[in-house]
Amino acid sequence: MHKAIVALGCFLLLGLCALVGARPESDNVKVRLRLIDAAGGKDLAGIVRAYSEKVHVPLPGLLDRLFGLKLPADSSGWHVVPVGGVETTLPRGKIRLEALSGLETLLARQEIDLTQPAPAEIAIKLKLIFRPEEDQLAAGNTHLHLMKISREEAEEYLRKIPAADGLRVLFISYLERNPDDRFYVTNHYAVGDLPQFGATGVLVNNGEEHRHNFQAYGQGYGHVMFLNIKSLVKPVSLGPSLTGGGFDDRPLRPGIDAARRQGGTVIWCHNTFGFEDVVNALTGRLHALNVFDGSRLGSYEDNYYRYLNLGMHMPISTGTDWFMYDFARVYAKAAEPLTVARWLDAVKVGRCVATNGPLLTLTVDGREPGGAIGLDAPRSVKIEASAVGRHDFQQLQLVRNGKVKTKTGAVSPDGISGRG
Repeated sequence: MHKAIVALGCFLLLGLCALVGARPESDNVKVRLRLIDAAGGKDLAGIVRAYSEKVHVPLPGLLDRLFGLKLPADSSGWHVVPVGGVETTLPRGKIRLEALSGLETLLARQEIDLTQPAPAEIAIKLKLIFRPEEDQLAAGNTHLHLMKISREEAEEYLRKIPAADGLRVLFISYLERNPDDRFYVTNHYAVGDLPQFGATGVLVNNGEEHRHNFQAYGQGYGHVMFLNIKSLVKPVSLGPSLTGGGFDDRPLRPGIDAARRQGGTVIWCHNTFGFEDVVNALTGRLHALNVFDGSRLGSYEDNYYRYLNLGMHMPISTGTDWFMYDFARVYAKAAEPLTVARWLDAVKVGRCVATNGPLLTLTVDGREPGGAIGLDAPRSVKIEASAVGRHDFQQLQLVRNGKVKTKTGAVSPDGISGRG
């Protein structure tokens, strides 16, 4: 009997060993993803997505670049890769990786076969199509709020996504809309500089969105951003549709003046959304105009050219409002070491260009945006312009007094999708 039990035990043990030996390798492979500059090998931050066949592959441990947003499936799958890389797992098989960094690189594609022994690290080389730092250009987003996420999620968002997008300056802001503002997580940060994010290479500053609506989400006197302020300008919001009480009898002007007295920068939001933009612009109270920040209403003819037609100096800026749904930014020409005040000074004098695609350059008789040329009499001037971007923008146009004076088609040298 004892021998029979021993024999049965040995048989079961052998069967178990055979079963374990026959099990396939793990369905997942642990790898480290790293993004590098193809020209010099320097580590870059950026975003990556993976496909198996035509299906997006999850990337555990990586932050979803479009976190907090509801977007079509063809825009999903992008995840953040910080400088130096990050570990994740990929399914064993043939995988296609796509990666980019901000607006400054081409889209890189790389095929890997993980049916073979997996490398410890996968380095994806990114080809830069322009380097803003060579022209002292620093990218910034002047309008961002986060809502309906936890403080911990907001911290991760602000540490990782702006840096991956290639931003150097970011402004979040406090705003009030009763009762929804109880979900506005960016309202919980102190006003002013937020040095806890400095290690990411991005200067983060918390300001205020001062505003009025006749209805909760409708037209009103307008919305303005107060950036680099020392304290909140109160009341933050005006009128019963936003505050739940009071009257529509107070314009934006007193708040704008209060922000300027404490050294704040005043930027009009949402194109020409609101009725008080022109009067504040004509009286010199606005430093810049945010175009298409959270709204696609109007066109440049509607919301910008009218200032130029009056001979007004009105720099343009931009942001993304709720979350960062695209790469909208304003490149401002500011000397290093970069500070929030130095960057804003560049925007205020117009040494900047707003874009969510190609980088545009323009000189007139050698003067860059923000400069001025004194003409005692009519004469010819030399105008030089260029554009370069990841996508084919088709044409570069020179517009004067609302009319296209000359244009040139985009070409695609060296694999660059658009250059004009």
